[in-house]
Amino acid sequence: MTRPAALPAGEHLVAVVAHPDDAELLCYGTLRRAARAGARVTVIVVTHGANGISVVDSAAGRRLTEEERTHEVRAAWAGTGIDTVFLHQPDGALVADRALISVVEDQLARLACTVLITHSPHAGNDHQDHLALARAAANAATRVAGCHTVLHGEPHAPRSSFTPTVLVDITDFLDDKVRALSAHQTQAGRWYLSEHYTRHRAAQAGWRLRPAAAAAGRAYESFETSLLTLFPQEDRS
Repeated sequence: MTRPAALPAGEHLVAVVAHPDDAELLCYGTLRRAARAGARVTVIVVTHGANGISVVDSAAGRRLTEEERTHEVRAAWAGTGIDTVFLHQPDGALVADRALISVVEDQLARLACTVLITHSPHAGNDHQDHLALARAAANAATRVAGCHTVLHGEPHAPRSSFTPTVLVDITDFLDDKVRALSAHQTQAGRWYLSEHYTRHRAAQAGWRLRPAAAAAGRAYESFETSLLTLFPQEDRS
């Protein structure tokens, strides 16, 4: 995934994430790069995220609405050509059971997903919704015949056991990623949405796996993979 040509027009990348800001955190640059390369791209937000209130809102006793967080997602992806889908599941209550797996499987099949991006199942101290959806989405993808690659994005949970093996160069989209994250105004003040953290993490991924490129100023998003198929178009010929 080092050149736009690595993702032909027949590909459909689908990011399945738990909360309204998760796709921007995990894979904003990757999805933008895929869309520029001609792939179809869709973001599926599984929960409404209304329980994720900011410190300011919590102190004021204000509760968020589903519409507020939906609006922020749409603002983050406005003008990118990337579709957004909202499943409105309860925030904080996801369980990797038959119901969730079936819901995700239906969406992946409907969209003819070829590349799935979701959360990492290996960050044991991550948000419970992230961990449940990581398991459910990977399970669902096994029954979607065209889904040839499954990528798990880097969690922001500290002290996680995330071990990336895949990098996507997002240098051209890093500024846009910062702006997209700033669209989530109801989450203002969260350290993992800050510009400083976003730029640090994009550099850190390169320093870990491609230090020479990182030294040259390249920025990356990093992934684990539970399925990686090279030259998948040959399978469909």
